[in-house]
Amino acid sequence: MSYVEDMRQRVLVGQASMILYSALATILGKTAKTFILAFILIILIQVLINRRGKNPLGQAKVKPEEILHGTKLFEEKSVRSLQMEDKGLLADMQEQSKFTMYTSVGMFVTLFYFIIFWKYIDPLHALFAQWVADKLALFLAFLIYFEGVFILNQLFMIWGLKKVGKVPIVQVAQSYTVTDKGIVIGGLVGKNTILFPLPEDTYVVKNERRKFVELIRHGKRSIVRIRFYTRRVKRLEEILRKYGKARPIEQKPS
Repeated sequence: MSYVEDMRQRVLVGQASMILYSALATILGKTAKTFILAFILIILIQVLINRRGKNPLGQAKVKPEEILHGTKLFEEKSVRSLQMEDKGLLADMQEQSKFTMYTSVGMFVTLFYFIIFWKYIDPLHALFAQWVADKLALFLAFLIYFEGVFILNQLFMIWGLKKVGKVPIVQVAQSYTVTDKGIVIGGLVGKNTILFPLPEDTYVVKNERRKFVELIRHGKRSIVRIRFYTRRVKRLEEILRKYGKARPIEQKPS
């Protein structure tokens, strides 16, 4: 489902990234350019992983065109006004905000480590150079340095999970189009897609008073809630149940 759920993929991608950074840094050498480039690459790779990974419900992402070629059933081009009217949204986001706060602390600590421990690469390089070739020694020194970044990130994520339990991840669709093939959700940096039928453990709940319909899926470490604001609450729920095969919330086991 979310990056919180897929620990195996997170570890595999993280380790592959550390090896890539170390190999690149070995080629460039220990310079300010290497420091800046590595920092930028860490951010870019994380963004790329998030964009090319699975959607919030754990489905493989597809091109929006594949869904938009279907028969259009429902559309909301802007839900900003409805979202602003929902006084309960901030309360719904509280636990998610707590988890974000914990991981943000981790980012600051990691940045501190990134800057302070840069100077220890040379001693590590000299130590390994006693037993292996110079380039390999430099690679190992960088690898240990970057592994520290990875380990700190994972520790703070685990800390955040222990503090909040299951992370409630609330994603509000600012605009969306529903066809008989799925949903295309608009965003600032691209479009997200959800395929029909939905995963069988996906539930749908409506709140007519607050004017939204939600798709909910529980994972081991998170609860994903994708929220669709609309004034036509009943109609959207009917579509998600008929075409998406979403189950009504009352069927959800306690």
